[in-house]
Amino acid sequence: MEYGPNWSRVQLKTSAKEVFRRNYGSCVLAGVILSLLSGAVSIVQKRQTDQYYIEWGVVISIGLIALLVEILVLNVFMVGGCRFFVENRDYNAPVSKVLFGFQGGHYGNVVWVMFLMGLKIVLWTLLFIIPGIIKTYEYMMVPYILAEQPDIDQADAFAISRQLMMSQKFDAFVLHLSFIGWELLAVFTCGIVGIFWSIPYYYATEAELYAVLRNAWLQRQNPGDGQGMQGENL
Repeated sequence: MEYGPNWSRVQLKTSAKEVFRRNYGSCVLAGVILSLLSGAVSIVQKRQTDQYYIEWGVVISIGLIALLVEILVLNVFMVGGCRFFVENRDYNAPVSKVLFGFQGGHYGNVVWVMFLMGLKIVLWTLLFIIPGIIKTYEYMMVPYILAEQPDIDQADAFAISRQLMMSQKFDAFVLHLSFIGWELLAVFTCGIVGIFWSIPYYYATEAELYAVLRNAWLQRQNPGDGQGMQGENL
């Protein structure tokens, strides 16, 4: 399904469901891997802030370890997850694609760009909550850009993400809000709905959004090329 510069949530989510169902098992497993890794880091961070009776040196050490795991492992898996769901739009991608960020000799660049993205968002959030939210959406396509071009310069990655998300941030925010019902249902079912439907459905939908914005951006850059460019040339 092809889209113009304008898109609707219904179109996006309908296409995402079709892609998700076509390769259901792999999508579920990829979603589980990403969620488990993210959840594990969050649990460690929460426990280290809850256990005040532990010496501060231990608390700081646990926090630093959790931060390093997030920077060196979790962020790279997130890029791999983006690669999986983007490729899965075209064919039944294997779950091994979630390891993409660790392969091809571009691990260091992936770590660096993702670290900068997180740092920028944190600094803007410290300035004020609203600018932090805006920057979160402004940079939300950076992992997808890295997933297609892992050797991209950090300045180019942020610049392209800003261009992709220009005038799209509020619509993307509303798109994310549309999953609240699924998230509540996942809570009520002790995560079952999340594992087997809403988590991979969410990732597949976000990949559809990236594809829409990328294709529109490529057409603006190359108006005479109806087919656009491949990911490695982004």
